[in-house]
Amino acid sequence: MPEREGHTMGVKRILIILPTLVTLLLLQSYFWVPTYENQVKGNPDRLTQFIEASIGDAAILNPILSADSASSDINSLVFEGLIDYDENLDYRGRLATSWQIYEEAFFFANPAFTLPNGEPARAAAIVRFLEQAKATSQGESFLSNIQALRTLPPTTVRRAVSL
Repeated sequence: MPEREGHTMGVKRILIILPTLVTLLLLQSYFWVPTYENQVKGNPDRLTQFIEASIGDAAILNPILSADSASSDINSLVFEGLIDYDENLDYRGRLATSWQIYEEAFFFANPAFTLPNGEPARAAAIVRFLEQAKATSQGESFLSNIQALRTLPPTTVRRAVSL
C-alpha cells in the first residue's frame, strides 16, 4: 500500500501545480503580446504596406481562360484597373485610353437547309445573305456592328465514337 499512496500523492501534486502553470502562461502571454496601438511603433512601414498572400504565380493572364485562383487574382488586379463602368453601365477608361471589343461567330453551312431567300445554306450563300441584310439595315440593327464576313476553307472533323 505505501507504493500506491506515493503514486496518488504525485498525481495530486501534478493536479495542483498544473492549473497554476497554465494560469501563469496565460498571464505571461497577455502582457507579452503588444496591443494594436503599440504594434505600429516598432515598424512604421506597416501603415503603408499591404501584403496579400497567394497560392503561387499566375499561370495564365487571359481573364477568359484563367482557371486557378492565383491567375484570377492577378487578372482582376490588372484588368479591373484598365476599364470601368459608368453610371449607365457603359465602359469607360481608367488607365486605358482605347479598347476594342470583338467576337467571332462561326456558322455551319448545311445545304440540306434553305435560307429565307430560298437558296441552299452553303457558305457563299450565307455570306451574301448577311451582306445584303447588313446593307439594307442602314445601321439600325446589330448587323451594323459586323466589320468583316469571310468563309473558311472546308475541313473534315472525325471523331471516334465509343459505345
